[in-house]
Amino acid sequence: MTNFLEGRVGEQKFQDGHLFPKVLVPAHNSHKEDFAAASMAVEENRAWIEQELHECGAILFRGFGLKSAEDFNSFVEALGWEEQPYKGPAPRKNIVGRVWSANEAPLHQHIFFHHEMALTKEFPSKIIFYCEVAPPEGGETAIVQSHRVAAHMEHNFPEVVQQLDTNGIFTHTLLPKNDNLGYFLGKSWQSHLQTDNPKEAQRKVEDGGGKLQWMEDGSANIIAGPIPATRSFQGYGDRKVWFNYIPAATYGKNEASLNRLICGDGSDIPERVMEESGRIMDEESVDVKWEAGDVLLIDNLAVMHARRPSKGPRRVLVAICK
Repeated sequence: MTNFLEGRVGEQKFQDGHLFPKVLVPAHNSHKEDFAAASMAVEENRAWIEQELHECGAILFRGFGLKSAEDFNSFVEALGWEEQPYKGPAPRKNIVGRVWSANEAPLHQHIFFHHEMALTKEFPSKIIFYCEVAPPEGGETAIVQSHRVAAHMEHNFPEVVQQLDTNGIFTHTLLPKNDNLGYFLGKSWQSHLQTDNPKEAQRKVEDGGGKLQWMEDGSANIIAGPIPATRSFQGYGDRKVWFNYIPAATYGKNEASLNRLICGDGSDIPERVMEESGRIMDEESVDVKWEAGDVLLIDNLAVMHARRPSKGPRRVLVAICK
């Protein structure tokens, strides 16, 4: 591509025949100074960018002159991908247009590896992050190729993974009565389901394929599943990805807002499986160190992401696409 050059960052890893993530920098100095020119280059090369994203799983755009949430919104529009409404328990707020805060939870909290909206029927195919303010320390967005995790888990726990694929996993997510911005899954059931009517809340959960249990303290427990541990998506061959919420149990099992995961046959998921899942994700992952103006494209059907704890200030914004 005449508009882009392939760059390098120290944290990249060579995996499956290519560097992960792919890094693109401007081929012309004018694109560093003139965001409009860079945005036009993105729009003119949509098909190529999408092809590269499908091949590599993640692309980091660096040095393209984005200065604000408005610039990022223009970048998202230039890509031309349809917006996916967010349906999840993470506290977020709209900034401008299609741009949202990534998570309003305190920066010291680690956010576990996950595929965005993996518990819903309609999850996005692409996640786009933008760094408006880079943290002075920590705060990396960690990414990992999910098929490498799935392959490792199938190799080391073939019978357990087969059981989890056959019987599925039930995920219990406890939503509080009131919003808790001090926790990264802290939306109340009213905010999450966009209603304060219990009957309407029940209907919405059941329409999404889940079950809703009311707790004595006014909180609501949403039971999703059974969902298999691995999934395969059209266009990726026979490659399986680790498309489940076992990582949530690994990192959040002591948090009040998350109950345990249960295998579809009623048995517990072995502790060693959850621990190894977390270990291999950390081993295989790349921690993207943010610079102000960076844009990170993620193929949500192939790559999981997480947030490392950081010192403030840090401002990372997000847009999600069908």
